[in-house]
Amino acid sequence: MRNILAKLNKTHGIRGCMVVNRDGIVAASDLSIEADETGIGAVTSTILAALEGALKRIHLGRFGRFVITGSEGKIAVVDAGQAVLLVLLNRDVNMGMVNVEIKEAAAAVMEKSKM
Repeated sequence: MRNILAKLNKTHGIRGCMVVNRDGIVAASDLSIEADETGIGAVTSTILAALEGALKRIHLGRFGRFVITGSEGKIAVVDAGQAVLLVLLNRDVNMGMVNVEIKEAAAAVMEKSKM
């Protein structure tokens, strides 16, 4: 899994990424910043549970992707099967340019987790 994350981190505008299972446990991480990985995993799980509940209540189907934009950067949370791929992004990143790389990485994580 680490090789998938390392490849994704080479993409311009990506500051780090991690794979988190749906219970909030970090399966793999490659962050370029000092961060509380355990805390990020727990928060990701909480956000995911809320999103999935909201999508179910308003009949919008399964969770696919969610992007949070803050004053200092963005976070993309993407479905990766039994886990989610969390990607930390620069504030001014062109999402169109990184979406392909993120989607490919999520598919690779999903495939690897089937093994």
